Amino acid sequence: MADDDDQDDGPLTTDPIEIALPGEGPFQLPLCTDLAAIAIGETLAVLQFETMEGQRIDIPIPLGMLEEIKDAAEEALQAALTDRDGTMMQ
Repeated sequence: MADDDDQDDGPLTTDPIEIALPGEGPFQLPLCTDLAAIAIGETLAVLQFETMEGQRIDIPIPLGMLEEIKDAAEEALQAALTDRDGTMMQ
């Protein structure tokens, strides 16, 4: 029987990423695949990711914070799509 772990359809490494954040650290994040699921309640959303190793990570986020993340992501994407002289890249 073939082992699914032998498939080579992902990145070459699954080492954690160190990022600089205020406070004690360094903070290490596991590499995640696509967003697996979203559960939304009255005041809280839970984003579910899966790591490259197949572990499930659930991140609870208050809806107000989710809106702030959305706004920040849109701003970051807009900046990434704008070249240095201020014109939009296609």
